[in-house]
Amino acid sequence: IVDDPAAAADRALELAETGGITADDGSRVELAPDSLCLHGDTPGAVAIARAVRAALEGAGIAIEAFA
Repeated sequence: IVDDPAAAADRALELAETGGITADDGSRVELAPDSLCLHGDTPGAVAIARAVRAALEGAGIAIEAFA
């Protein structure tokens, strides 16, 4: 669980822009994400969500609800 808002924002942005993330051990994990889930029961969830949203919107990435 990534519980630091800045780290969560960085990972979300990396995932959205590149389709993968760099793991804690430095290895690259390639994914094909369609969505990003933020857990509301994580301590600091609101701050994490705000940071992730700001990073994505700041990069011009649309935030959309599921249909």
